[in-house]
Amino acid sequence: MTPDEDRIAELYEAFNSRAFDRVIAGLAPDVSWPDEVEDRRLEGVGAVRDYFETAMAPLRVRHQPIALFTPAPGQVEVLTRQTVVSAADGSLWSSLRVRHRFTMVDGLITRLDSEQDYAAEGFEGVERLLRRLCEAINAHDIDAIVGCYSDDARFQDNLEDGYVSGGPAIRRHFEHLLETLQVTLAMRDYVLEPDDRVRARLQVEARGANGRLWQDGGVTVWYRLEAGRIIEQDVDDSGEESP
Repeated sequence: MTPDEDRIAELYEAFNSRAFDRVIAGLAPDVSWPDEVEDRRLEGVGAVRDYFETAMAPLRVRHQPIALFTPAPGQVEVLTRQTVVSAADGSLWSSLRVRHRFTMVDGLITRLDSEQDYAAEGFEGVERLLRRLCEAINAHDIDAIVGCYSDDARFQDNLEDGYVSGGPAIRRHFEHLLETLQVTLAMRDYVLEPDDRVRARLQVEARGANGRLWQDGGVTVWYRLEAGRIIEQDVDDSGEESP
């Protein structure tokens, strides 16, 4: 991730733990911030601080970033799952996908725009990650492949029995896979499922070390992402493509 993307990921962690002073420290003095309770904008860091201390008091708001990307210098866009519960009894008030656009200058946030209840079936940050993974596998770039996965990712090993769990195991898995097979991937399409998983349809050609064709056809993979990296995946290589 870029330095700005890292800063935004850290901001979500601070917000989720209600470390609002850490959030405020990442804002420019003249920041423009959405008040999603009163449907208005807050101007200046003092107004944002008051908002956190008052409007947020009866709520427990948590954001689980799914994917993020940099569309242009000084901008970071994030797709996140926003959950709001009552601070009094923990009852669920809302759970929806939100698209955030951060504008930054010299590492400080100057503006946040929020699109509540994001309903689109795609998000550029998701597509960039999936294409990066396919390109890394095609290039046999192990470091780039591992960089697409969370350090605590876990998924079933379709080549061997059992599960692959954690960064070192993921590296060994792909080293073994690419030593065993010549794999070429191309992404056909993908869609965001209602449960925030990503269903991707891939075209896969796999040949053995002797060049014999093992597989040539469509594969469906369900990915779960956290903060722009893969945390889980489930592969259906039966050849029967999901609709």
